[in-house]
Amino acid sequence: MEDSRYRIMFTYRMRSVGFLCLHCFDTIEKQIVTVPVYSGYNGVEIDHDSMQRFPKELLETVRNEKEKIDDGFYSIRTWDVENLG
Repeated sequence: MEDSRYRIMFTYRMRSVGFLCLHCFDTIEKQIVTVPVYSGYNGVEIDHDSMQRFPKELLETVRNEKEKIDDGFYSIRTWDVENLG
């Protein structure tokens, strides 16, 4: 994913249990992007209406990293500097 425009930094569960707050770094604009991602009991739902407005590159990053997101790899509770590399 190193050539990807967006790099996921960390996630955390929002007040609404169905949404995950996803923090990414936009490597082109050099800014942090924060988006809510619908994540029910079965994990992130790529086809959910909330993701239809995402830029194509961001949607692709979420799609490629879905398994790691669902497994808690990016969770702020387990966040570590090593997760960035």
